[in-house]
Amino acid sequence: MKLVLFQGGGSKPSYGVLNSDNVVPFDALTGESPQDQLQQLIEHFDALRERLDRPAIPLSEVRLLPPVPWPGKIVVTTATYGGAPAQAQLLATLKSAESVIGPGDTVRLPAVDQSWQFVPQAMLGLVIRGPAKDVPAAGWQRAVFGYTCIIDVMARGDQQFGRDYWLAKADTLGPLGPCIVTVDELPDPMALHVRSRQNGAAAQDYAIADASHS
Repeated sequence: MKLVLFQGGGSKPSYGVLNSDNVVPFDALTGESPQDQLQQLIEHFDALRERLDRPAIPLSEVRLLPPVPWPGKIVVTTATYGGAPAQAQLLATLKSAESVIGPGDTVRLPAVDQSWQFVPQAMLGLVIRGPAKDVPAAGWQRAVFGYTCIIDVMARGDQQFGRDYWLAKADTLGPLGPCIVTVDELPDPMALHVRSRQNGAAAQDYAIADASHS
């Protein structure tokens, strides 16, 4: 299933299933906040997916919000792809929850006093069931609820792994969505292909299987 967080007609944000041109709301979500609703979905997904009796809402009548609106933790790892030399060591950084924005929202670059270049990098995001710690490589998919798209807007300048990492944590520099695709629909994420466009032009085009440290 493709799960979305949506809002329309002055209603509160709610989760539903995205079809080609409409959204079917879930019936039995009782959480007051989107975070509570998402946790309820993760914990009781098999039961909730059978209760989709509400009328479909045309996609044109709703606004899609980031499907994980307030992540407890966003871990971004480095990866190389497209024939670039593989990195000798995996590097990881944290992004703040305030960096998350949804489909159609505006990335607002932070004010800087130097010549910094901000580079959007499209990645496959894993939505973890949580809590997850010391997950073995052989069974990592058991910790995953679904997959989403994330763009990590990184800063590039003279200083590497210093102020550039701090700037990358700024508000709006983590576009996410539009949906969470549940694991039952994507049994082999390594077969996926990532493509992105920037200002209307092709930007990235790579296979997940070709990315090192992915």
